[in-house]
Amino acid sequence: MANLKNLVKTAFNLGKGKLLEKPRTGEQSQFNLNSFMGQLQEVNSLAQASKYTLEVFMKAAPWADTADAQRLIFFCDSVNMPGGSNIASDFRSQGFGPFDRRPTAFVTPDISAQFMLDSNGNNLGFLQNWMVNVTNINASKPHQEVAGAGFGEIYYRDNYLSTLVITQYDVAGNPTTKLTAHEAWPSVLGDVALGWNNTDEVARVLVNFSIRYWTTEQMEGTPAPGERELSGFEQLLRIGSAAKALKASMKKPNNVGDVINIASNAQTFLGSFGGKRSGGG
Repeated sequence: MANLKNLVKTAFNLGKGKLLEKPRTGEQSQFNLNSFMGQLQEVNSLAQASKYTLEVFMKAAPWADTADAQRLIFFCDSVNMPGGSNIASDFRSQGFGPFDRRPTAFVTPDISAQFMLDSNGNNLGFLQNWMVNVTNINASKPHQEVAGAGFGEIYYRDNYLSTLVITQYDVAGNPTTKLTAHEAWPSVLGDVALGWNNTDEVARVLVNFSIRYWTTEQMEGTPAPGERELSGFEQLLRIGSAAKALKASMKKPNNVGDVINIASNAQTFLGSFGGKRSGGG
């Protein structure tokens, strides 16, 4: 009798739940997680802030070593891609009435780049030489010109101007966006923090570059030239590591962060079937 009573109670609760259940229309809504994942895949997922390079090209500086400038691409561990500000001014077309704010000038912010220092002192030495070749700070010979500038004087612009190129890359390592900063020169060379307790830290220096203007170039992220086919063993290793990451993230997405993780890992897994690798590897 007790079992029959429990069965009737259970059936009643199930029926009550069905009657009170609201229709699920999330998949048909304007914004849902599936649509969000699809949009991310269409644009090749999200850009990763860690995939970039900074290149330094000196113009005609006689003191600069081209190899030292080119070597900095391997030591820049952080940099900001500059934006800009349109300076507005109040304007009255008739000389009276309400103001009409109009742009009057465009201001470009500085580029802040942080460089890791090598044990030989090449990076710091190059940056220090660059700074002192903007303004002659050598007070040991105040009445003698050095490379055309006396003590406290500014050198000619060709002596310190450069071009900075910041390039972003997709998950496959192909360039997607390139920003070129023209007529750049170091305005601030930061301090280098040293300490006997910093045994696990790398010495770094922060440099602010003033620029005159910048231009951008959008690329399609097409495969770079000089690619070769991966061997069968290399493909298995790539697919295996990508599958592990995908399996670890395969759970029901509860928020946008979960969707981003799943989309990123799925893209990495699908990209592992490409079977190509950049030349030189």
